[in-house]
Amino acid sequence: MLLADRRRALMHLCLVGMEIALFTPFATLLLHQHGLGWSPVVTFLRLLAALLLWILLLELLDRLEMGSPWHQLSVGLLLSVSTLAVVRVWLHGDAALDDLSWLRATFDALFNFHQGLRPELVVVLINLLLWHRATSATSRSLDFFNVGVSFRLGILFMILGGALLMHVTGYDVTGLFWLYLALGLMSVSLARIQDKASSGGSVGKPMSGRKVGQLAAAVGLTVGGVAGLSFVYTPSSIRTVLGWLSPLWTALGVLVDPLLLILLWVIEVIVNGLYWILSRLMVGTRLEFLDQLRERFAELASLSQGSETATLTLPPSLLTAVRYGGVLLALLIVLGVVLLSLERIRARQHTEGSEEELEEEITLGGGTLGRGLRWLRDKAGLVRRFGVGRELLAAISVQNMYANLSRLAGGRGYPRHPAQPPDRYLPDLVEAFGGHREALSRITLAYMRVHYGDRPVTFGELGRLRGDYDQVRSAEQEADV
Repeated sequence: MLLADRRRALMHLCLVGMEIALFTPFATLLLHQHGLGWSPVVTFLRLLAALLLWILLLELLDRLEMGSPWHQLSVGLLLSVSTLAVVRVWLHGDAALDDLSWLRATFDALFNFHQGLRPELVVVLINLLLWHRATSATSRSLDFFNVGVSFRLGILFMILGGALLMHVTGYDVTGLFWLYLALGLMSVSLARIQDKASSGGSVGKPMSGRKVGQLAAAVGLTVGGVAGLSFVYTPSSIRTVLGWLSPLWTALGVLVDPLLLILLWVIEVIVNGLYWILSRLMVGTRLEFLDQLRERFAELASLSQGSETATLTLPPSLLTAVRYGGVLLALLIVLGVVLLSLERIRARQHTEGSEEELEEEITLGGGTLGRGLRWLRDKAGLVRRFGVGRELLAAISVQNMYANLSRLAGGRGYPRHPAQPPDRYLPDLVEAFGGHREALSRITLAYMRVHYGDRPVTFGELGRLRGDYDQVRSAEQEADV
């Protein structure tokens, strides 16, 4: 992370800057709609400083190696205090130190959200998003492919957010776009160097300051050159160049005009022919049913408008209790997500000082949606191959058994790489469970049949596979005892 070696720290710093740059137009637009006229530069600097500070605090807290539940309590306290501090500094920086009206306004905006989205609530939501990005920053993959995908996807978000912000507020975000390009090119270049170092066996070798300077100079020249060309490649300059070529357009017009007249004549003949054919085909067709259908819909609409609907009136105290309970539940869920993310990260074994990274997918908004789409795609593939019936249920059961065994083996220190075939992973499974090669082989072969092929598993085979699965699990539980 930021306190690691030079290469990893620089890559994480560039990726953090990229995330803040693409989030800045949307945050600036949201703040502008609620009375905070921050410029994109001010918004970027404040968000970047906050995110870097939260990452550093989490990294320092992780180095203390605090046990449970002190680590969770510390994270929850940091999240709460930092959120209130951000509201105090960003929104009420001019208030006196003994003035606590901002605290009352914050809680009022939080629990009375039904009265409108106020600046305090907007800042609270933004800070929660920054904490989410801070907790997931250490779990991102730094390989060339994932960094490149995030860079290209971020360009689309930058264009969308910048266009919306310029249209609504008139702010110019061109400089922010150039900054994003510079940080993105730096990240992609460092990821490429990381991949080359991994393949060349020099993964732990620190990157010299001279190479970092050369890389930064190359990125600066590239982005600076493109930015300079953007001042030349403007609508006025294009019109000037086209004006210089006016004699050419005149000559081309003399040659093209007869061709255009012939083309228009051919199109007119085709349209007239189609009209003649359709008029002959539609002779004698009765279309009164369309008018009748329209009248029926009008009658149904009039009946629905004239019907009286019963209204249910709830006591105001009950509505207030439900609202406060919903806000507290949402805050607890956010805190739980942050703590679960940190526990998952802390459970991993990092080599101190090395530059090896975990194989985890990099996303800008979390990988939950991607995992859900992959799950739906896998289940759709099973339905397509086996239909809806007993064979589908058997295939799902086999997949669940194999997934549980892989998860248990990963907890014992034998994780399966996403690109590792099941037959190559079989020796690791056997080693993880201390034997049971035949049972694990049958489960692995059945999984390969339903996951990669079209050969179904019968209910008789499924019964034997469940026996193998129970045998492995029973032996594993006895070994744990």
